[in-house]
Amino acid sequence: MSGTSHVSSRGAAGELSAQHATGSRPALTAVLLGFFTIMLDALIVNVALPSIGRGFGGGMHGLQWVVDGYTLAFAAFLLSAGAISDRIGARQAFGGGLALFLLASAACGLAPDLGVLVAARLAQGAGAAMILPSSLALLREAFPDSAPRARAIALWGVSGSVGSAAGPVAGGLLTQIDWRMIFFVNLPVGAVALLLLLRVGRSPRRPVPFDWVGQVAAVSGMGALTYAAIEAGDDDLDGVNVLLP
Repeated sequence: MSGTSHVSSRGAAGELSAQHATGSRPALTAVLLGFFTIMLDALIVNVALPSIGRGFGGGMHGLQWVVDGYTLAFAAFLLSAGAISDRIGARQAFGGGLALFLLASAACGLAPDLGVLVAARLAQGAGAAMILPSSLALLREAFPDSAPRARAIALWGVSGSVGSAAGPVAGGLLTQIDWRMIFFVNLPVGAVALLLLLRVGRSPRRPVPFDWVGQVAAVSGMGALTYAAIEAGDDDLDGVNVLLP
């Protein structure tokens, strides 16, 4: 009887382990697609800048914000994205960040002028900042064992490297069709990731401190520094527009 019970318990444990492995695949695929997309978008725009300038008639000054706006929002909001991910749950944060990123990508592709494009790029950067830490937290939840988690994180790193390498190439090819395609290409990839995320259970929430004052100060400080660096390209370093944005 005890031998039968031991075999049964081992069989039940194996069944639970197989179910967990099956459930972790959608999470891993969604994370890989999401991380690939945000890394692709960080570099895909650079090649399209001349076409964007011709389309909107903006000079280098405005086009710099198309690139730097994304980087600025990404770097600034990344400071608090991890705490937000803990407070609302990794899956929820990843899904929210990805949804914001996709909506901003659609706004970029439909932008009627350079100002709207820059604003949408800022929103893209904020969404990407939420995706990055929550993707790692989601992998930690999906793969509690150290060996499978290490493999998943290695694949996560590879997906980001592939996205970075593919950015300039994809940008060059898509710009031959229409520069707006560099933003629309995010939509099908992100939509697949969101559909896969529906098969992942909700993540637990953890109460962690969140410094709103520090977040606002970081965004304001980095924004002012970026503004000064960009304006310095057109004005002297002691110009009024640089010192008093």
